Formats: sequence, structure tokens, C-alpha cells
Amino acid sequence: MFAMIAIDDWRQGARASGPVSGPWWSRTSFLNALSALTFLALIAFHVWWWQGHGRPLSWVLLPSTPFLAFVPSGVIIKCVRRRWVREWASANGFHYLPESGWPLPPWDFTPFSVGRARRKRVRDAMTGRIGEYPATYFHYTWLNNNRVSLTTHYRNVFTLGLPAALPRLTMGVTIDTTTGERVLFESADFNERFFVHSTNPAFAHAVFTPRTIERLTALGRTSGAVIATRFEIVGDSLVGVTTLGNRPHQISEVFAAMTLIADGIPRFIWTDFGVSASPGERSVS
Repeated sequence: MFAMIAIDDWRQGARASGPVSGPWWSRTSFLNALSALTFLALIAFHVWWWQGHGRPLSWVLLPSTPFLAFVPSGVIIKCVRRRWVREWASANGFHYLPESGWPLPPWDFTPFSVGRARRKRVRDAMTGRIGEYPATYFHYTWLNNNRVSLTTHYRNVFTLGLPAALPRLTMGVTIDTTTGERVLFESADFNERFFVHSTNPAFAHAVFTPRTIERLTALGRTSGAVIATRFEIVGDSLVGVTTLGNRPHQISEVFAAMTLIADGIPRFIWTDFGVSASPGERSVS
């Protein structure tokens, strides 16, 4: 019940303040137009250079043009992201920390287990409660050294503290072979939008009840942030990791999906499937 009320309240808040939050140059419509214009400008530059020199400026740079088109909008998002998170925290009773000082998460899954990662940092964060669950959000950054180039990366990380530790389960696109086989459900619509992996299919089917599947599918139809987020049950935490979750309405949508999952777990799960959490799997909350 709380999950559905929360989704309705957060959707109303997103419609009321999400599109106009922040300066005009941080709005989605402007950023999309900026990326499109940047892409066209880069294509025109490559054509001009090729015609004048008989070859592209760089064979490495040429295929990366679609990604470079998002650089200007990415810089803008980086500039206003903290403001958006601070606004969301203030509106939802969370405590915002401009510099968290938190240690690195000890979780053994991507991106926290990337071997080539350097200068891992937990940046700003916020703490609070979502219903009965202690909740956190933090911005995680690192440098990726692949011996050819040094690139910067980030993820927005969400957590809900669970009543007890459970076996590992993932929902979202993954190439991690340790997550187990993909588990399919009766809902074809759910299977198309969400990819659930577990080494224990019976546990996955117990967690994702028909009611939870129906609600997640409905949320997934309208939320790109939920579809783009990878959710993990690790120890006594439900963790969401995404490159989105920058804007207030995206933060609300990710927390709403996590609440649906946590509220939908039947009571018998905690006794029948409960496990002992290792120190590295204990809740950040």
C-alpha cells in the first residue's frame, strides 16, 4: 500500500516540479536539442576535414562521435546534479551530505569490483527513510585505466536496508556470470523489460510475486530510470545502480521501484531463505 501511495505522490511531484526544476538550460528538452546539434556539428566537421585532407582527423575519434555529442549536456548535468539531489532530499525529509566521507562499498559486483578502476570515490550522499526502510543515496566515481586511455565514470547508487540478509538476486541487464541463470516469469511484458538472474530460481519466484511483477511492469512503462537501473539483493541491502537518477523525478522512480520489490517480499522469505550476511554484505544504511 505504501509503495503505491508513494509512487502516486512522487509522480505528482515530478509533474509539478520536475520539468521546471533548475535553470532553463538544464531542462531535458534543451539538453536533448543540444546533443542533437552537437552531433550534427561534429558530423559536419568530420566531412569538412575529410574533404580537405583526404582522410578523417582520427580513425579512433570518428566512431566515438555519437558519444562525444553527449559531452556538453553531460557537463551541464554534472553542474546541476548536486542541486537536484539537494532539492529532492529537502522535499522528502532526507539529510543531504555535500561531502559524505563514506568508505568505499565492499560489494563484490560491478562497478565496485572493477579491477582497472582507480581513484574510487564516494562523493555527495543523502540518508533518510523510505517508509519503514532506512535508505541512502550516493554518487560513486572512478577512473578506468584500460592501458589505452584513462576515462572517468560514475554511478548513482541507491540502497534500502532489509530486515534480514537474503541470497543474491539481480534485476537488470548484466554480463556478470556469477549472478546465475536468467529466471523467466509468466508475464511476457515483465520479461521483456526486466532481466532477473539468480542461482536459486525458486527464491526469485518467491520474491517476485505476480502482484510485484504487475506493479513493476506498470512503473517500467513510464520510467526510463527504472529500466536503466540494475537492482541487486546483496546481504541485507537492496541496491540500485544506475547512470541515471540525477533528476528529482528519476530519484523518486528508482526508490519507488525498490520499495515495490521490498514491500512485495512475502514474510516467509525471511525465515525460509534468510542467510548470514558477511561484513562486506551488510547494509550501508
